[in-house]
Amino acid sequence: MTVKKSIDTKEKIFNAALKVFGKKGFSAATTAEIAEEAGVAQGTIFRYYKTKKDILRGVMIEYIDKFEEFIDFGSIQNIIEDNKDKPLDEILKLIVLNRYEVFKKHFHISKVIHYEMQFHEDIKDMHLKKCKEKEGLVMKHILEHIDVDREKYKQLDLKSLSVIFTSMMFGMFFQRLNGIRGNDEIPIEKEIDIIIDVFFNGVLKR
Repeated sequence: MTVKKSIDTKEKIFNAALKVFGKKGFSAATTAEIAEEAGVAQGTIFRYYKTKKDILRGVMIEYIDKFEEFIDFGSIQNIIEDNKDKPLDEILKLIVLNRYEVFKKHFHISKVIHYEMQFHEDIKDMHLKKCKEKEGLVMKHILEHIDVDREKYKQLDLKSLSVIFTSMMFGMFFQRLNGIRGNDEIPIEKEIDIIIDVFFNGVLKR
């Protein structure tokens, strides 16, 4: 078997496992189903992965790699620089829309990992060490680099603000991409406007 064919086969198995895990969950998925989805013999899987759990660990490693694209400070900084004359809420909206597109591109991986973290301590630990801390850094970076009028807002800890806004953002991303809202889903631009308004101004009438 050539090196290229070997790489292609491993990628087919990986993508098939991702699809099966996404549909059935890791525990209910079988290597026979993964093999069928990949179009390979079941024994072929074990040439590349010792166990089914090793495939899940491979998915986690891939997720960590894709997460680096989500927290890419360079692309965020470019948005800030290109729109520095716009109001704060407009800049933040552009950043969230941009991050949504990145998140959507890799949602099939993220969905599997966030579900399986409930049941696998090692996967959860990898997420905490490699991703969780960086989630907050995204918003912290944004707030530090956008020209915010500090006199208008309470002097709250940036890390806490980062966690709050990131939770709002990811919650919206997951709900939209999971399709769990039915037919009443509002346009994403409007939803981002609401999240940003509530984040900065709360829900009380001023």
